[in-house]
Amino acid sequence: MMLQKKNTNEAGARATGKEVALTRETSSEKQANDERLLALERLLENPEFRASDRNKRFLRFVVEETVAGRADRIKAFTIAVDVFGRDANFDATVDPIVRIAAGQLRKSLREYYAEAGQGDVVQIAIPLGAYVPTFDKRSSTSAFMSNLSRGFNKGPSLVAGAALLAAAALAVSTYAPVWLGQPGKSGGGGAVLLLDSARANPSSADATQLANMLNDALWLKVGRKEGIRSVGVRPEEKLDAVSARVRETYGAGSNVYELLTSVQVESDEVRIYWHLLDSDSREVQVSARMEEMLVPDAKGDLADAIASRVAASLFGYEGVLAHYQAGARVAARSPEE
Repeated sequence: MMLQKKNTNEAGARATGKEVALTRETSSEKQANDERLLALERLLENPEFRASDRNKRFLRFVVEETVAGRADRIKAFTIAVDVFGRDANFDATVDPIVRIAAGQLRKSLREYYAEAGQGDVVQIAIPLGAYVPTFDKRSSTSAFMSNLSRGFNKGPSLVAGAALLAAAALAVSTYAPVWLGQPGKSGGGGAVLLLDSARANPSSADATQLANMLNDALWLKVGRKEGIRSVGVRPEEKLDAVSARVRETYGAGSNVYELLTSVQVESDEVRIYWHLLDSDSREVQVSARMEEMLVPDAKGDLADAIASRVAASLFGYEGVLAHYQAGARVAARSPEE
């Protein structure tokens, strides 16, 4: 009887060990197939991504740590030690190696995605003031059109390029979003994002100027996203009134969200507060605060960087509104069929 019990326990232990191994293998496979890592490998292997070997190691480190769920480890100290070989006495205030490398890496990424990487479905960025990467997942249609446009600009035949572009435009029109209701009709079922004007609180010349720049930057970064309609709220308008008009225009079935932003400037410090609310329930979907140093001659760059981080939080990889972006264009029959 004791022998039988021992064999049973050993069999159970072996089964448990197999389950643990299987779980680890599944987790490892899942991470290996993560589209963020696949995007990283394609980027690093592309000869048109012009970055030093050191900065490529930098990028690999921060992406792999993020995918592994260790984004909280990504600090100047850990990058300096794990990537650049500095010792435990590293002091970022004395040695600017990480800050300099991050600036170079941001430039390399911007240049790559402006040219060779326009059509990449997942685009990687390192936001200003941080080292944790963001991932902007674009729709396959956007990626295709970017690649087509790039090929058209560099193609040998203008006529052939124009024909291809026209064919692509026809294909895109066939795959129009089917969830968008016509104005005045109910049951649209899509999403509308109300961009309330950024408020300067308390009001000051610097805060007001930065708030105005941030409004423009948000329109460029957020207002262009596919799969969701964006509606601006002028400073003199009331948010509730615009929200009511949106429901009347796009239908009661639309999911309406509100993006509220405020800017505070104290001495040389800037605080940006932004919140995404469900317009119906008033439930906060995401809320964040950003702190930056104010450089008087670089307010535009600061506004662009903040808008990029907001857009990444909303529409980037696993962003709160990313599912609208990814599923915006679906196969649909044309009205004539």
